[in-house]
Amino acid sequence: MDNMEGYETEEKKKFQITRGMVILAAIILVVIIVVIIIIVNAVNSKKPEYTTADFTRLEERMEEEAPVYLSQKGIELTSEEIRIDLKDLLVENGGSIDSSKVKAAKICEGYVLASKEETEKYNSYIKCEDLYTTSGYVSNDKEDDEKTTTTKKDTEKPVITIKGEKEITINQGSNYADEGASAMDNVDGDITSKIKTENHVDVSEPGSYTVVYTVTDKAGNRAEATRKVTVVSVATTTTKKNTTTKKQSGGGTTKPKTTTTQRVTTPPTITLKGSTYVTLDVGDRWSDPGYSAKDAKGVDITSRVTVSGSVNTSNAGTYTIRYSVTDSYGNSSSKTRTVIVKSNYVKLQSISLTPNTLNISVGGSATLIVSFNPSNATNKMLTWSSSNNAVATVSNGVVKGIKSGTATITAKGADGVSKSVSVIVK
Repeated sequence: MDNMEGYETEEKKKFQITRGMVILAAIILVVIIVVIIIIVNAVNSKKPEYTTADFTRLEERMEEEAPVYLSQKGIELTSEEIRIDLKDLLVENGGSIDSSKVKAAKICEGYVLASKEETEKYNSYIKCEDLYTTSGYVSNDKEDDEKTTTTKKDTEKPVITIKGEKEITINQGSNYADEGASAMDNVDGDITSKIKTENHVDVSEPGSYTVVYTVTDKAGNRAEATRKVTVVSVATTTTKKNTTTKKQSGGGTTKPKTTTTQRVTTPPTITLKGSTYVTLDVGDRWSDPGYSAKDAKGVDITSRVTVSGSVNTSNAGTYTIRYSVTDSYGNSSSKTRTVIVKSNYVKLQSISLTPNTLNISVGGSATLIVSFNPSNATNKMLTWSSSNNAVATVSNGVVKGIKSGTATITAKGADGVSKSVSVIVK
């Protein structure tokens, strides 16, 4: 009997030790969870908060700086779209977008598509982690590109833009310095350095010559552009004048004399620097890119050029600048430059909110993502409102659940545009 009591006592001791170990393990687990929560909160507290306004501001700055980038690169827009990467527009890469002032640039990647039909168009597209993506955005990530190469091959040719005029007339014997060209590719970007030029202009021989520019992208797509250069001979007219015959004192007569004079009749050449077709926004500063002029014998007569016409960048419209010159032989020529000042106000057509319906808990919150049509609309200011603030409130697109029920969140934009979504708070 005594042995049985000893056995039971020993079993109780084992049970008490096991129970203590369980309690200790539970305490350790609680401590670990608390530490994890503290670390997660510390990490999250360091993450910057972004709003829809931050992303739309970045889109606006990209569209503002794209024309500056093209101007610095000497690229003229055509109907073919030119892709300008966001990274090329940042201050650290020589651009003008300061990520310390446009903070969304720190987490976003994207590009601007630029083209020109009757007017210039700049549309920006960005992807900002999982917070915001412009409708129509196409990834430029190398891994994504590698995944799609098996199904979609790059077949688009690069775009070559000739600097200066595409047709030039120069006088025989004058100097000719080709201005060159630039090239952009939809995938490879700026490939101006890969352009090959064939220039066989002979200024000593009158005739028509063609300067050929070719470039090939990494996918093997080849593009070609040409410039026509016409070398003309210096035309002259000959005037003969006979002198009168006089009798000599000895009874004879002098032989008649003929005086021959020549006058150059080839008109001078005016060369306009920059584009002959310039587009500005209302409020932009107009500065004439300049010009030069030479007579048929290659003498610089730029100082003789007169410029007429003016540009008022305060008012939208089409303006013509005329450059005229007359050489010392009386020959005249002129050229014109067209300057279009366009209104920089782009009307907002519509807005959309994502998601269409929100389901949030009491005390919870969610952010509505706004898309603007067109994305380059001038006024993107929004006014937010809730049909029932007792159920849900909204501030700058962030919806917070107050109590169970339903409410309608509305975003009102410029030009009479608005959009609403339903919110269910549980």
